[in-house]
Amino acid sequence: MKSFLLKDIRENNDNTQQEIAEILKVKRGTYASWECGNDIIPIRKLYLFANYYQKSLDYIVGISDKKDKVICNKEIDLTFIGERLKTIRISNDLSQAKIAESIDINQSTWWAYEKGKTLITTTSAIALSQKYNYSIDWILARVK
Repeated sequence: MKSFLLKDIRENNDNTQQEIAEILKVKRGTYASWECGNDIIPIRKLYLFANYYQKSLDYIVGISDKKDKVICNKEIDLTFIGERLKTIRISNDLSQAKIAESIDINQSTWWAYEKGKTLITTTSAIALSQKYNYSIDWILARVK
């Protein structure tokens, strides 16, 4: 698994794993496993991490090398994210089944994402971003 840039960003800001774990409201060991790449950080925690450091999600996960400051203090809006996912699907002229298959999930999972019933996972957001060239920050409504 990939550890993203969690460690680099944390160390460049002189924070300890314990400090970041407390900010993310997880145990230090849990955060350490994300940082080492043993587990993938859930999208809600990645969102909090990005907001704390004012960094782009795309930068943190290694999709972009742009270090632009992104300031976002709003809550995750599942309905709005679902609309963005629907926009991606429709603009690529795909059925729910086809877009789901393209990022290796099942249609019912995509349906739940698109209807705002469930938050897209980190893995699915990265796959969608890479496959269809959309920013994760845009998908999660951190930028316009």
